[in-house]
Amino acid sequence: MGAAHLGMEAETLILSAATVTDLDDFVARPEAYLVSVEHEPERAAALWRDRLTRNPYGGDGLVRLSISGRDVFTADQWDDVDGIWHELVELCGGYLTTGNAAATFPGQPIQITMRRAGPAAVLTVGDDRIPVDPAVFVPGVLDHAERFFAWVRDRVGLDRSVALARVTSVRALIG
Repeated sequence: MGAAHLGMEAETLILSAATVTDLDDFVARPEAYLVSVEHEPERAAALWRDRLTRNPYGGDGLVRLSISGRDVFTADQWDDVDGIWHELVELCGGYLTTGNAAATFPGQPIQITMRRAGPAAVLTVGDDRIPVDPAVFVPGVLDHAERFFAWVRDRVGLDRSVALARVTSVRALIG
């Protein structure tokens, strides 16, 4: 998996095929379908740019996110990784503002929520509930999102100034 952040790991992967036609095979062998932004940045960027010639969403793929070794998303929850990172940043912003936030997984009817539970928080993805330390989760998401948006800007060549500014504004809410 990609970079670690105090018990949290994240890796963004871009779909190498045009789409997933056999979900069972994809779930069983995701490495056959995905290219890591962190480990193969140029190849992943080329796949994104190529997909953009046929599709408005070049960033189909998977965000692998784990907290203390527990996966947050499963392989069958692949989608537009750009949208996933945007939603995660918004989730963190809402949580920091109100202590209770919700986001929708892009393109799928999967809700992501985060709510205060004493000094900790509970992250819910669909029906899966994961206890998280917000002091680890929020900065981790923001750091990984910032790296991802910078990669999109620098390697794919798409403007992500608004997304990067949003990461900065949410980071300013950390007290």
